[in-house]
Amino acid sequence: MKKMLLVSLVLGSVLLMAAPAKVNVEMNKTMQSLEVSMALIQKGFLYNQRGRVKKGIASLRSELKNIDSFVIENDKDIKFNAKEYAVKETKALDMLASGILEDFDKGNKDVVLINFQQMLNRCVTCHALVRKW
Repeated sequence: MKKMLLVSLVLGSVLLMAAPAKVNVEMNKTMQSLEVSMALIQKGFLYNQRGRVKKGIASLRSELKNIDSFVIENDKDIKFNAKEYAVKETKALDMLASGILEDFDKGNKDVVLINFQQMLNRCVTCHALVRKW
């Protein structure tokens, strides 16, 4: 009896650990694309190439429209609408992206870098609040 219990306990533990974690493939694709877009924008800054910046911003905007692929769940005990917050942040990121392109064309490199830093800060804040980093 003890052996049966021990075997079932070990087998159950192994199966539990072997079970794949629930992964939202679409969300992961979107997040990876957002990261690639941000890297492309940054590379455009480094090489002073408007085309790369513009392409990165276009890609970023396209991916921001895919917010519905994100798994956003509210904690039951917190009065915080995570979905509403994420939508608000995507709009803010879109506005910052517009500013980056305009200021890049004007040669306002300091403002461009400040806006890019604000974009990164918004990404990290959203990860901390919504994705529970």
